[in-house]
Amino acid sequence: MAADSASASARTGWLGTDRIRTAALAIVALSVLWRAQVASGGFLAADDYVMITQAAESNLTVEHLLALYNNHLMPGGRLLTWLITEHVGMAYWPYVLLMAIGQAILGITFFRLLRRLLQPSWLLLLPLGALMFSPLTLEATSWWAVGVNMLPMQIAMVLAVGAQVSYVQTRRKRHLVTLALSVLLGLVFFEKAILVVALVFLLTAALYAEGGFFRTIWTTIRRWWPSWLLLTVLSLGFLAAYLGNSESSLRRPASAGEVFSFLTQMLGSTVVPGLVGGPWQWLGAGDGAPVAAPPELGTWVAWTIFVALVVATVRRRRRAGRAWLLLGSYLVLVAAMLAATRLGSTFSGVAGGVPRYVSDVVVVAAICLGVAVVGLARPSRFPDATESPTVDTPRTAPMALPEPRDGRAPDSGVPQTVAAPSATAPPEGPTASVLAESVRTGRPARVVARLGVIHAEAPVDPEPDPASTTAPDVTPPTASVADSVPDAEAGAVRAPDPVVEPHPSSPPDAGDASTAGPPPRDADDRPTGPDRRPPAATPSDPLGPPPPGLLGPLPERYREAVNVMLALMLVAVCLGTVWTTSRYSDEWAVKSSRSYIDTVRIEMASAPPDTVFFDAPVPDNVVPSLSWPYNLQSRFFRAFGTRPTYVDEADHVSVLDALGRIQVATIVGSTIQPGPQEGCGYLVASGQTVRMPLNEPRDDWHWVARIGYLSSADGTATLRFGTGTAEFPVKKGLNQRFFRIVGGGDAVELTVAGSDVSLCTNEIAIGNPAPKPE
Repeated sequence: MAADSASASARTGWLGTDRIRTAALAIVALSVLWRAQVASGGFLAADDYVMITQAAESNLTVEHLLALYNNHLMPGGRLLTWLITEHVGMAYWPYVLLMAIGQAILGITFFRLLRRLLQPSWLLLLPLGALMFSPLTLEATSWWAVGVNMLPMQIAMVLAVGAQVSYVQTRRKRHLVTLALSVLLGLVFFEKAILVVALVFLLTAALYAEGGFFRTIWTTIRRWWPSWLLLTVLSLGFLAAYLGNSESSLRRPASAGEVFSFLTQMLGSTVVPGLVGGPWQWLGAGDGAPVAAPPELGTWVAWTIFVALVVATVRRRRRAGRAWLLLGSYLVLVAAMLAATRLGSTFSGVAGGVPRYVSDVVVVAAICLGVAVVGLARPSRFPDATESPTVDTPRTAPMALPEPRDGRAPDSGVPQTVAAPSATAPPEGPTASVLAESVRTGRPARVVARLGVIHAEAPVDPEPDPASTTAPDVTPPTASVADSVPDAEAGAVRAPDPVVEPHPSSPPDAGDASTAGPPPRDADDRPTGPDRRPPAATPSDPLGPPPPGLLGPLPERYREAVNVMLALMLVAVCLGTVWTTSRYSDEWAVKSSRSYIDTVRIEMASAPPDTVFFDAPVPDNVVPSLSWPYNLQSRFFRAFGTRPTYVDEADHVSVLDALGRIQVATIVGSTIQPGPQEGCGYLVASGQTVRMPLNEPRDDWHWVARIGYLSSADGTATLRFGTGTAEFPVKKGLNQRFFRIVGGGDAVELTVAGSDVSLCTNEIAIGNPAPKPE
């Protein structure tokens, strides 16, 4: 037996004949490569530079890692940014590589979750593809400031849900450790990951508890209380640490209409179109990521597809309704958080159209799609006899079981049963055959004990089917039911491990919605499924017709047309995704900051060594002025290998224009009115003070002054501007001087000190440095 297993393992290998896994890995690889290509076409943007500057200005300390960025606690992101800045500098490729690795980890962990959560099926590739290619996650895989927060949160969501599902299925305590570590992973990179706690609870209640609303909540709390105790302690500890150091980000919406517009925009323009391949059109936002701007027709088509999918899956599968309710509940949480922190601000008008705000919703939507289309998997074993699994099955009537192998018709109209073996006697008859087949194949059929009988048949023991009492005698198949079960590793259904259900006479737990009990009498409510029970045998097909697929019990005359419609719809979604991603790639590739930085590098490499600059902001399309003081050139270029030299006073100063070119500097602002002395302007003798009015007043601020003068000898001079004073050296001959001054007013006063020094000037300007016109 061991040799057979070893040879089978060798034939299969890690990939081998597991075509579903192979296809899933191909999907993940294609997504990672495609997203990396999209990302590499762009460059760093906006918040990226602020994070890089802060990393360049700081040492790797706890204070730096725990410092809030725009009220975000993200020590993990600060650590990664610091390491790259310290060892690579201002480069983009390390961030593209990290985001590609994150996308790959997300895809692999999500596929592992699907294999544990759902029934084996090729349809597992649908939710995987929906997550890996959704346009709503494009920012998370191309913009570092978004990806460093969102990718770890998405991975934490998948890992946490997987750990909770494993705990629900096995009750092993080690899964609680994984659950806690998964949530901590998300919180280390993004405080919004606190929503993972709510997601785990909502998913458990929606998919693994039964009954009405209050009974579902009570059953979830009571049955899996260790998870909630652990997550509550973890959440309270994090919130205490975060809220104690952060400023309140809560805002009040201006009106109810603002809230309605936000919700309409978020759901109608972003979430629903994004889930079906939209938004197809983007609104450019400078160097940042574009905003969703779907056409009106596209919005209606997206809603039509989404509603049709929800209705079809709810009619097909009992658990689908709860899955979509889970998605709606998580959307409510996200919308409430966004409304409380984004509305009432300058950008509230576009808050609902920003995909990065809802990119975590894609993970939940993909899980819900899988549950609705594929169905929940039945765990292979359960922790105790009082818990029966929650299994999702299609709404189909039960099918008759095959006739007994000996060809005899059942007596008294009831399907045959086999007497339960005693504790000492070995099993005989059909039971022995099933058990022997289980030993041979390694995949035992489920053994169900009820009322003193054992049924080696379906995972859930059905009520007798009256139709089977009138079924004619047929020749039974020569293969056992266990032989007919395909290999699960190839994408088919694996038979569950043996589970002995409790005797119906034992009292069930009143609060346990999934407690094992007598099977339902109504055929429509019986937990049956095409992948769980052999269909009725017919003379022409002893094993019965193939199980219904996604379409369920659809009449044959409609099946071909519906298949074509579904195929066209899937192709349309795929083409829409390709189109949307391509348009996003075009928008993301337009980067003013990349050309600006490249030009500065080239100019600095050829500039004379004595080239100096006055500090000034970089262009707004590189770093917005809202990011002051991190938009100043002296801080922006901190991570450069060769940085410009910045001064506060010099005779000759250069500036960087909007394109990054080095230009001779002048001052744009207020100038003095022409002086009274012909050929001199204002004559200032040694020890005298002369007042010179400006052509327009200046407010109190940090200004740069330029004075052009002709001096008879070397000395010093003092310029007063309101409350501000600046002293500068005077050189013999025709010269100029640039210097900083803080002040304001409508006139300046100039005093010259030195022996036998006289100075003529008609050129004094107060303002900001700018390129000198050619």
